[in-house]
Amino acid sequence: MAHHKSAIKRIRRNNSANVRNSQYLSSVRTAVKKFRLAVIAAGEGKGEKEQVRPLFVSAQSMLAKAATKGILHRNNVSRKIGRLSAMLRSAEAGEVAQANVKSAKKSAAVRRAEANQAATLAASEAATKTAAKKAIAAKKVIPGAAAPAAAKTTTKAKKK
Repeated sequence: MAHHKSAIKRIRRNNSANVRNSQYLSSVRTAVKKFRLAVIAAGEGKGEKEQVRPLFVSAQSMLAKAATKGILHRNNVSRKIGRLSAMLRSAEAGEVAQANVKSAKKSAAVRRAEANQAATLAASEAATKTAAKKAIAAKKVIPGAAAPAAAKTTTKAKKK
């Protein structure tokens, strides 16, 4: 507990600023979320593309104000605005944007399963390549290729 009058006042001011900043940050997050949902809907054909740009402008404005007020760091805001503008461009182009990156995050088990699947696929491709190389080295007949032994016999037959 603070003992000085100025320290007590500073605690009171910090608490009121904390409440004010958290409320504004919540409204910023809501604006960004509305924009992301609109981008997803526009990409899937459920929403209108014309509704996306005004939501982007409001989200960008709120993010910039948060940086000006010191609620968010300016580099953080710049990064977020850049990502939102990339989503806006993809939505206006008619592509499905990856607006729900957080919900699309894969679990460790899924990533391991995909890695194992990719490894087995690569191993099977390598096995087929080595089998093809062995077949060529052993001079086995490959489907679709002419047999060299048959060609020699026909040339000898023509010479006699």
